[in-house]
Amino acid sequence: MSETWMIAGAWIAAGLTVFLFSFLYKDNPFFKIAEHLYLGAGMGWWFQVYVYNILGPKVWTPLVNHDWMVLIPAILGLSLVTQFVPKISWVSRYGFTFLMGYGSGLAIPAGLSTDFISQIGGTIRPLSMMASMTPWAIFNSLLVAFGVICVLFYFFFSVEHKGHFKKVSNIGVYFLMIYFGAAFGNTVMARFSLLYGRFDDLYTFSASKYLYATQIILAGMIIYFAIHGLMNRGKKQAEAVN
Repeated sequence: MSETWMIAGAWIAAGLTVFLFSFLYKDNPFFKIAEHLYLGAGMGWWFQVYVYNILGPKVWTPLVNHDWMVLIPAILGLSLVTQFVPKISWVSRYGFTFLMGYGSGLAIPAGLSTDFISQIGGTIRPLSMMASMTPWAIFNSLLVAFGVICVLFYFFFSVEHKGHFKKVSNIGVYFLMIYFGAAFGNTVMARFSLLYGRFDDLYTFSASKYLYATQIILAGMIIYFAIHGLMNRGKKQAEAVN
């Protein structure tokens, strides 16, 4: 890649990043430009993925090879587009019905396997190997099993939560709070890692190698907001006088 293209890419990346961050100040044309470019580029990318990875190899190629059965799912898929035409939007119901039924048939067994059976196995399996485990590993296994039992007690509503049953279910609440806190913390860390990446790029593109892209773009936006604010203030004063 030539140096000119590297500089141009740095200016575009820094500019779009600063444009998106400008929403923290207020809604403005710069943010809308970056937002529309992001959505447009994303939709364009997904469109070419569908064309070259789905329509081409899974629809066009089988039809060329006289595999006419592929017309059934192709027609059902195309029927979804009819929802944009009010007079024939009812046709899309057939495609949605097949899509929801087929999707549920795939998702329910997979969900039971990963979120239910695998979780039970992961809780019970360590208890069967306690003879070969270290004391700390045994403690962890027992703690996990105890936490699972307490959480299950909390979600067991066939018996009123009182007495010892209530105490066990309250312990389950603490385990749930620990889980939710850890999950939220993991999500926040992931988002902050993206934020750090953008700040690192802005710092990188502020070097003379990239013609001070970050500083110049920031200065230009500050000047724009200052002029725009002064103009709006002048208009408000003129309207107040009138």
